[in-house]
Amino acid sequence: MTRIRVLTCGEVGVDPAVPDRGVSRNPAAYTGLFRSAKRRIWLPVRAFLIECPQGVILVDTGWDSAVRARPVRTLTFPMWFASKPRLPEGAAADEQLAAAGLAPEDLDYVLMTHMDIDHDSGLRLVQAARRILVSPEEWAAVHSGQARYVKRPRKGVSIGLMPLKNDPNAPFGSSWDVWGDGSVTVFLTPGHTQGSVSIRVSGKNGFALIVGDTGYNRASWEDLRLPGPVWDKKAMRESLAWVQSMRRDPACLGILAAHDPEETRKIIEIQEEDES
Repeated sequence: MTRIRVLTCGEVGVDPAVPDRGVSRNPAAYTGLFRSAKRRIWLPVRAFLIECPQGVILVDTGWDSAVRARPVRTLTFPMWFASKPRLPEGAAADEQLAAAGLAPEDLDYVLMTHMDIDHDSGLRLVQAARRILVSPEEWAAVHSGQARYVKRPRKGVSIGLMPLKNDPNAPFGSSWDVWGDGSVTVFLTPGHTQGSVSIRVSGKNGFALIVGDTGYNRASWEDLRLPGPVWDKKAMRESLAWVQSMRRDPACLGILAAHDPEETRKIIEIQEEDES
């Protein structure tokens, strides 16, 4: 049995234009500039723990516990201005791992869907994991000088590259079969960022798809609504259309987005192919 544990690592306070840019004609509304703080909405910040017979994977890291005492210093002022953190005691990734009887050293992989601050802020908390990986495309973007990427979370953390390979059946022609048996597959799904990925966890009873920010909620993929922060609109629409097609597959057990307030499940169980 494979289990996906949905870890809610606090909340992020953002402008409504972050999950849906259509709420404002201002293309920069998602940054919060010249927008009333009264508009702010609070969304969950999620990481996902995949416990497989082959090993243990953490997808994204949520907030660094340091945001409790020093939010501006931890995130930098521009990121704090756009994305207000809330992190209750016990909700950081390492704290939730400990509650599940795990240590960062037990993680075979930490797979980053992308490197925005509310996803990579907690990297230092799990830096003892055996491998921390990001897509080559995202790593190139991280070093391209884009303002959205903050150096502080990855300082001193060893990060490698996902060995994505050509795959004509993948939405953007690139994927990685993590265990080599089709049970966990990473797909390149750019748009929100240059190197965003989605992760499919498959088994006998179906599959679940972890999309990070390649869709903020059901309306994102059902109505193809673009979020505020977008690297490439065309790629974003194509990625959302692919997520939509996955959701309409009868075998789909769920689309797991990092900030979807409608998703309330804590555990999704996926049967192994050889399970009765």
